[in-house]
Amino acid sequence: MALSRFRACPHQGHLDRVKRVIRYLSKFKHGVNRIRTDNIDYSNIPKKEYDWFYTCYAGARDGIPKDCPTPRCNSAVTTTYIDANLFHDMISG
Repeated sequence: MALSRFRACPHQGHLDRVKRVIRYLSKFKHGVNRIRTDNIDYSNIPKKEYDWFYTCYAGARDGIPKDCPTPRCNSAVTTTYIDANLFHDMISG
């Protein structure tokens, strides 16, 4: 979850950390790492609109940092599964 905050503009160091996490998870013999390489179609899932006015995200805007590297491959769709254990993230948890 800590790495997911860098999805909009990941750098090489973030990719190295993701590889480290996957290597750690691969040590569990009954666990499974699944990475899909095809584009997933989410068009049939209804989009929910939320009122963020009374949250810590009020007034937030989407934006890509100016120092974001130029993409070197095709676009990708990231899927995030949310859990309630975000108290370790003092900024947005």
